[in-house]
Amino acid sequence: MLKKDSKGRDSRMQADYLFQGRQIIVEQKTLVSNPIDKPQRFADKITRDRGIGVYGSVSTLRIFSGQPDAGFLQRKLMLSIAKTVDDDVAKADKQTRDTRLIFGIPGAVGILVLLNEGAEILTPDVIGYALCNTFKKRNEGGAPRYKHNDGVIGISEAHTLPVPWALRTYPINTFTNPHTNRAEIVFAFSDMLITKWAAFNNAPLITKEGRD
Repeated sequence: MLKKDSKGRDSRMQADYLFQGRQIIVEQKTLVSNPIDKPQRFADKITRDRGIGVYGSVSTLRIFSGQPDAGFLQRKLMLSIAKTVDDDVAKADKQTRDTRLIFGIPGAVGILVLLNEGAEILTPDVIGYALCNTFKKRNEGGAPRYKHNDGVIGISEAHTLPVPWALRTYPINTFTNPHTNRAEIVFAFSDMLITKWAAFNNAPLITKEGRD
């Protein structure tokens, strides 16, 4: 069924790339804006609403530590900082779904590539935490809200890893949707992509297992 908007136009959104004979759908999102002000705004609101006195530079962990819901506040802050990740997953989910319909490829694996170019506060750990929360969400019927992308490949150019003999080393992490049964395909595609990217840039590839 062709989905149209209020003006009668096709409102479906395609993903960016098709790989391996249309067996892999890839949508790329780029993180550029660095939400560095969010922690301060969040901390200011908490201290103001709860009458907490703060003098000088104090970390959010220290501010939250004296509160009975410290864990909840820290989690809420983290998710506030990484809201753009949640938004990108939501949009990419629709694009992958629509791409399957447009090309008639219901069995294609969906992968979101998150390229972090400038959001320094969104470290790989923060992105991983945000993705875990996002993929846990369910709709009113209890079904997974975001099920159309089987995994996410996070590539961070905003961070470097400490490798003595390398000028710049960027972390690349692969996350799988807990609702997929095709995690092996996601990891295989990720390994292929990372290997070819390193070769294209004439750069060494360092894996978590320590293999070059």
